[in-house]
Amino acid sequence: MTDLPLGKPVDAPRRVDPSVLRPLDRAAARERLGIVGSLPFNGEDVWRCYELSWLRPGGLPRIGVLTLRIPCASPATVESKSLKLYLNGFAHTEFASGGDVVAQIATDLEGIVGTEVSAVITDTPADPAPRDFTSFCLDGLPVDVDRYAPDAALLAPSGSMGTDAVHTHLFRSVCPITGQPDWGSVAVSWRGKLLDRASLLRYLVSYRDAAGFHEDVVEGIFVDMRAATDATELTVDGRFLRRGGIDLNPFRSTHRDRAPAFRLWRQ
Repeated sequence: MTDLPLGKPVDAPRRVDPSVLRPLDRAAARERLGIVGSLPFNGEDVWRCYELSWLRPGGLPRIGVLTLRIPCASPATVESKSLKLYLNGFAHTEFASGGDVVAQIATDLEGIVGTEVSAVITDTPADPAPRDFTSFCLDGLPVDVDRYAPDAALLAPSGSMGTDAVHTHLFRSVCPITGQPDWGSVAVSWRGKLLDRASLLRYLVSYRDAAGFHEDVVEGIFVDMRAATDATELTVDGRFLRRGGIDLNPFRSTHRDRAPAFRLWRQ
């Protein structure tokens, strides 16, 4: 990852320049989680980019909210700062229509991630108005926490089988390159062995000083939850706050392909 722009001073492109895009290979991080061969989940990474602007013929700026959907089965994803630099190049480039902007972005990103990418531009966010998760919120549980590195041993089975759906807004991890915090919310739902909810909150909070890209963090939670619950159905939905005008939302599930279309109240 030595050629990544993240954590380095760089010049913003003045024109659209696909060469600034950098792929992040998914295989290496997944191998560290024991994921080799067929993926144990479906899902996608949903990127919402709020700082997109381009020029129409004649030079008048246009703006829009760009939503990208990258399948989790893609060989690679795109590094976030390189995506921001790439999108900055549109600010001084003329396009006949927003449709041409979408076509350019989809083509360039597909060349980076190795699979079809959905790109949509709207003049308002493509998702409904911000709201909260509808599952049980763990954040009010009276727990003490003393571990701030991921520890699956914190997950304590309750001794019964069933279904549960919970979430927390207390989630934090850190960028593996810059060490800067990544704030977010995580929802988990499953069918299998039930967990003591307090233990699940301690586990999720244990990521507070963990270094990892958003996608890798969510996949790590998925792997640990599946092992702890023997889940026949499992979904992990990560909703991270904006950095550089972009929020990234990795969604991994045994039985669902697409993330629900909404933004959290903090996003």
